[in-house]
Amino acid sequence: MRKKKSNARDPNILNSKNKEPISNYTGLVLLLFSSLTATTKAIATAPPLSSSLSKPPPLPILPLPSAAQLSWQLGEMALFLHFGTNTFTDSEWGTGHADPSIFNPTRLDARQWVSVAKNAGFSRVILTAKHHDGFCLWPSIYTDYSVCSSSWKNGSGNVLAELADAAREAGIDLGLYLSPWDRHEASYGKTLEYNEFYMAQMSELLTGYGGVKEVWLDGAKGEGEKDMEYFFDSWFSFIHQLQPGAAIFSDAGPDTRWIGDEAGVAGSTCWSLFNRSSAKIGDTDPQYSRDGDPYGHDWVPAECDVSIRPGWFWHSSERPKSAITLLDIYYKSVGRNCLLLLNVPPNSSGLISDEDIQVLEEFTKIRHTIFSSNLAKNAILTANSRRGGISDSRFDPLHVLEEGIFSYWAPEEHQSDWVLNLDFGKSISFNVLQIQEPIHMGQRISEFHLDICTEEGEWKMVTNGTTIGYRRLLQFLTVKSQYLRFVIDKSRADVDPLISYLGIYLDPFSIVNDASGASSQLYFNGTEVIQLKAYNHSLSAKM
Repeated sequence: MRKKKSNARDPNILNSKNKEPISNYTGLVLLLFSSLTATTKAIATAPPLSSSLSKPPPLPILPLPSAAQLSWQLGEMALFLHFGTNTFTDSEWGTGHADPSIFNPTRLDARQWVSVAKNAGFSRVILTAKHHDGFCLWPSIYTDYSVCSSSWKNGSGNVLAELADAAREAGIDLGLYLSPWDRHEASYGKTLEYNEFYMAQMSELLTGYGGVKEVWLDGAKGEGEKDMEYFFDSWFSFIHQLQPGAAIFSDAGPDTRWIGDEAGVAGSTCWSLFNRSSAKIGDTDPQYSRDGDPYGHDWVPAECDVSIRPGWFWHSSERPKSAITLLDIYYKSVGRNCLLLLNVPPNSSGLISDEDIQVLEEFTKIRHTIFSSNLAKNAILTANSRRGGISDSRFDPLHVLEEGIFSYWAPEEHQSDWVLNLDFGKSISFNVLQIQEPIHMGQRISEFHLDICTEEGEWKMVTNGTTIGYRRLLQFLTVKSQYLRFVIDKSRADVDPLISYLGIYLDPFSIVNDASGASSQLYFNGTEVIQLKAYNHSLSAKM
């Protein structure tokens, strides 16, 4: 017979001294004592508590972007598509009385629009579903002033549906512009009646075509037009209810704001922070819109809108801007913590014109040439401190060489200076600095500069700036050096700054000079300053 295994809780275990069974209670006490002794020994031999636990990430600083705003910002560039009866009447602001039958784009191909956008690196297409003339590019049940009364496809077409399908197939986002000012609708000027009409049309757009990632509104209205009160707050709540992932653009937000011009140029200081209570749609201080507010309570990043042509709708007499001009706009929009909304209008056949496509292709190649090679990745990179000490890799300065914003360098707390040092091993030439902050942790940095070491061993400033945000690009005359240091001079509310990306690039295309405002106090004895040859290519398109 197999011998029964003993158990500490078994009352049949004999006391070795008196050979009598140990009671259940006494056995339990011995078990607990044994366990306590083992735990005490483990604690005595364990390493100190501070070295075995990780330091938590720094506290985010308010305000913070919503999920929709974060997705919008990561998109970087969107393509605007101004299209409608104005395309056929050679107009910018239609009267609302054009015969809808003139709308007849015989070669319309929304897939071509989307392909052009995607190939050029745009994350979203935004369609003028209804411009000021009131003509609707979808068959609205609330008006017959739409594609259903046009010659195109004998009135059975739907531009919005074709674009939504094409965008979905290509994997890029869809946005919509529904003009509040409607020069055709009879109820315009009757506050309650027109607001009901507008929201009914908005409901059609946001419930019938899948996901919408941006809804674009403005306060444009010609002088002498009917007085009209728009129920913006009701509209915004309604839009967010129907499309929770959509960012709403207007002069004053709520999700993204106008930069204050139609040149695509942001201010050199551009906070995503803003006070919506200090702005009114249609009557916002352009300087406040341009700069933002370091003390703002709301997160409302800026969007820069500009057209590739002089007008917003296609006109046969106009030609697109050059690729170099678009590059300059890119530096001054995306490179200043904004999203670039570039209008590329389809022509009267329903296609994006060949000359526009050529410019976009050149613009894409130029950006790729400049930004595909981060020279900083070839350098030895160090920082003067790291949060959690040298053993905590989560805040390692090397994170600034990784694409994206969700990993970052965090310095140790309570530092009086914050420095990233780069040693290239040999002298290199460069003229562009890129910096990014992890904006999901808040916008923090308010002053920074970049130094290089001269041949005499002295540190000299190359460029400096104020805000960074999602992305900051700074240009300067080409310099050459082995050693660089990026210095953060000031952080908002004295919180620790965070850096998610640092890039050093050579732009052989742009011409930068003192008058450009790109840099100042840059050039000094003992450092080689190089002026690269200007980009010379055959462009059929003109400024």
